[in-house]
Amino acid sequence: MAIVTLAIGIGVNAVTFSAINGLIYKPNRFPASESLGWITLQATGNPYGQVSWQEYLEIAQNAKSFDAITAEGRRPLGLRVGREVRQVWALCVSSNYLATLRVRPAIGRILTDRDATSSDLAVVVSDRFWKTHLGADSIAGKTITLNGRTAAVVGVLPDTFQGPGGLFEPDVWVPLDRIDLLGMSERLTSRDQPWLGMVGRLRSGVAMAQAAADLQRVTPMVETVGSGSSQANRDAQNARPRVLKYWPMLEGHPEARGIAPLAFRALGIVGLVLLLACFNVAGLLIARASDRQRETSVRAALGASRLRIVRQFALEGLLLAVVSGLAAILVAGWSADLLAVFSLPSPIPQRLHMSVDRSVIGFTAVLVALGGILPALLPAFQATRVDLLRSMRLEPPAGKRRAFARSTFIVLQIAGSTLLLTASLLFVRSFWTSSTTNPGFETDHLVVLELKPSDYGYDAVRSRAFFDDLLSRVKSSPGVARAAVADRIPFYVGFPKTTRVSIDGSDCAIVECRPTDVYGVGAGHFTALDVPLIAGRDFDDRDIGARDSAIVGQTMAARLWPGRDAVGQWIRLGATGRQLQVIGVAADVTHRMFNERPADYVYRAIEPDEFAETVTMIVRTNTDAAAFVGQLQEHIRGLDPALPPGAIKTMAQRMEMPLWPVRTAAGFFTICGLLALVLATVGLFGTTYLAVGQRTREFGIRAALGSTRARVLRLVLGEGLMLAVPGILAGIAGAALAARMVSSLIVTVDAADVSTYAMVALLQAMAAIGACLWPAHRATKADPILALRAE
Repeated sequence: MAIVTLAIGIGVNAVTFSAINGLIYKPNRFPASESLGWITLQATGNPYGQVSWQEYLEIAQNAKSFDAITAEGRRPLGLRVGREVRQVWALCVSSNYLATLRVRPAIGRILTDRDATSSDLAVVVSDRFWKTHLGADSIAGKTITLNGRTAAVVGVLPDTFQGPGGLFEPDVWVPLDRIDLLGMSERLTSRDQPWLGMVGRLRSGVAMAQAAADLQRVTPMVETVGSGSSQANRDAQNARPRVLKYWPMLEGHPEARGIAPLAFRALGIVGLVLLLACFNVAGLLIARASDRQRETSVRAALGASRLRIVRQFALEGLLLAVVSGLAAILVAGWSADLLAVFSLPSPIPQRLHMSVDRSVIGFTAVLVALGGILPALLPAFQATRVDLLRSMRLEPPAGKRRAFARSTFIVLQIAGSTLLLTASLLFVRSFWTSSTTNPGFETDHLVVLELKPSDYGYDAVRSRAFFDDLLSRVKSSPGVARAAVADRIPFYVGFPKTTRVSIDGSDCAIVECRPTDVYGVGAGHFTALDVPLIAGRDFDDRDIGARDSAIVGQTMAARLWPGRDAVGQWIRLGATGRQLQVIGVAADVTHRMFNERPADYVYRAIEPDEFAETVTMIVRTNTDAAAFVGQLQEHIRGLDPALPPGAIKTMAQRMEMPLWPVRTAAGFFTICGLLALVLATVGLFGTTYLAVGQRTREFGIRAALGSTRARVLRLVLGEGLMLAVPGILAGIAGAALAARMVSSLIVTVDAADVSTYAMVALLQAMAAIGACLWPAHRATKADPILALRAE
């Protein structure tokens, strides 16, 4: 029982640390990683510190503290497989990228400088791509078709390599200098399109402080925007503070560094599970130590010192923990599939490399030492303080201190499991209510397509023509009720488009204007999405061409024109933007997260240049939405067989992204809560069972004096509940305090919901009764004849 208990506690901690190690400390696996680091261009509106292609060239040319500075950028590509085109993900890298990271290919070679200037397109592929699409065959003379262009496969990278940071796992690596051969958007080479991350390797002997000073010197040399940008765009970007910074790779990837505090909080929570396991084992060892009092007394009488007895108990506990630790390492080795259920529901390929390296083994060894020695110390010290005379004469021990220690551990276990179970139930209810909450529009029978044709050689004019033809085909399809396009729709992934809105032509430089999210939508958008219009009408074809109409959200209309009709009013977008007339008021909808408050929204007609970016199409069907996904893919292939279908999901699938945080929290706390419940139940069972065994003579005497089995049963169950009730009350109090502190994370459910706490208390009480039933039944079997003979 002790081995299994510790295996649970150590195992869940080892798995969690293995995940954190793979996410945050993965760069440790690169050769000479201490000299590697990320270079970011910190600026307002650029949270990941990315740079444009031209900015990268200037930084790489002027920074003198680095042996090499590389660039990487993620892009989707169309892979032709037979007569079908599928979407794969590429990492566009500078020619020195793989060499700087000192990557050794599993097969073939890596990309070199000659690939950046060659007229032939060369690529290297991942091990997964090689096995899936190339049949794990020889790459000699092997070619693939990407975006309609033939590319030679010159190498296969190891399965363990996916880049120095993040979860993104590319299918192919392509030369950044030859993206023109793939027909990608020309905007990727412009100065005002930041999409590249940078990795640099410091020169030998250069300290981080020197590198920081060097980058500070280079910062003014990096022009903010190109000469082709508008004056307004140049003024806006020149006003932003821009600073080049160096981040050592050993500190973690910039994307992962932001979630590091949350990851270590999770490690702290699973550490509570290990603590409960230690309490469990300590209680078992204390109970077992009572049966070993005579043995301990004999050892002491024969000259064993207290230190030697303590060392014996500690080594026995350590032996239990070592067996548990070996089991925990085995679990951590194949836990990647277990953690896949928590993966982000994203179309971008992602993978968390979890390996049992020195960090995981070292962390587990520390847990083994703590989990083996600490629980054994208290029973060891108690064993050295026995009355030798009483023990040698086999008299009943004076065990008040031991009984108190055992009871304290049980109460703490039940309190901890109650706390984790309460958090688990709150997050589960939050997830359930969020997934069933009406976001302000009808989510059934809705299919959503997100496609960016500019990634495959389309310009804005051709992309708009494509969507016009696609919209016409979709509307004429059987089973389709309505369809429309927009730049974004609710539950999108990305950054919002925000501007300031004034009324009656007011200048935002003079009057206070609140920031407002702006959406570009096509004709029939609200009808297709089934968003109720409080007043006015939906956009139609005449509004799309005129570009002088707007629809505002219900909350915004009430704020700007309280007690008045918003339809017919005029607003201005931006300080110097054009004026738009309000033609309708739409009901408020949930755009990003389920706990967001009603905010201001402006919907305007989608503009021609927005077709150069990602365009979203919504299709409302009369039948099952999932059944139309394949038909929509066929429509896209019918218009352009070389264009991948993009991301097509039902609205229910699309809502998995905003639900992911609360779903992950619910799953995480449910696992921890159930493990804690098991540990507390096992701990109560184990100590009660051993205590009943030590009280056999007492129960026999009770039976001889006329006590019935029912009274003995009630006695044992009552004693178990006397331990459970304080633990339940303490756990609920702690859970209520913790829930108040994290109430912002618990959406659509009151963190102080009484019914939740009542359900947990009932569950814990039932578990406590269940844990004591078998020991109580054993107590009723005590033979009074044997008890009297022993007396």
